[in-house]
Amino acid sequence: MKRRSLLWFLASAILAILAGVLAMVFLSSRGGEQAAAVPKQPVVVARNPIAMNDVIRVDYVTLQERDKIPSGAAVEVQDVVGGTALRDIAQGEVIVMQDIRIITGTRDLPFLLGDDKIAVALQANDILSQWGAVMPGDHVDVLFTLDVILEKPMYIADVTTLEEAQLYTSIERDQSLDNVSVLTLQNLEVLQIIEEPQAEEAQTEEQAATLPQRALVLKVDPQDAVVLKYLRDSIGKVDLALRSPENEVLFNVQPVNVNYLMLRYGVVLPQPLE
Repeated sequence: MKRRSLLWFLASAILAILAGVLAMVFLSSRGGEQAAAVPKQPVVVARNPIAMNDVIRVDYVTLQERDKIPSGAAVEVQDVVGGTALRDIAQGEVIVMQDIRIITGTRDLPFLLGDDKIAVALQANDILSQWGAVMPGDHVDVLFTLDVILEKPMYIADVTTLEEAQLYTSIERDQSLDNVSVLTLQNLEVLQIIEEPQAEEAQTEEQAATLPQRALVLKVDPQDAVVLKYLRDSIGKVDLALRSPENEVLFNVQPVNVNYLMLRYGVVLPQPLE
């Protein structure tokens, strides 16, 4: 009788232990499901390492879903593009707004210049700038085409006689052949894109349909700023070429005129017919 009671006791104890084990397994599985059920949210993360003082480009960042989101995390790419990193940001790190200085006006531009650079504005007349291909943080090269022969002699004192002066001024030429195209300033950083202020009062339909004038704010050496000033004020047409920010090579490019094209491509002038 005692032996049967002992067997029942052992059986009950074993069943109780099994029930406890099953309960623990069930609760742990539910806890794992609840942890897995935490909703993920899209946040802005660094696509590649971003150094302190770098202007953040649109290709520097991307949206990824994360379940652990730090306070102040950026949730839209446009919230950080054009901002300046206040510290080094690692690849894959969630970008928080506290680590970025957003340039909201020209008053913040001096923070981006340092002691050896200045900011100049270049009107966005080239196609890349007009169509939105150039963004803050991009690096550009400046190309221009200039008429190198003047309509009037620059130094009239060099003309010694009246006959020489008449001969000089009477030369007829095809002005389109005087143009020369040059790659000048290279690897200029675009700090900001600004637009002309719009009047707050009601506009006409024609004014509303006209796009505001835009300009690129470039970070340049003081001497390059003077060169850019001359190019802007000259009769030449200025265009921009877009380069990778990691590309710091200064290209050695020859100026191009009609003689260069004829020599390079073997253009043969047509001979007069008899």
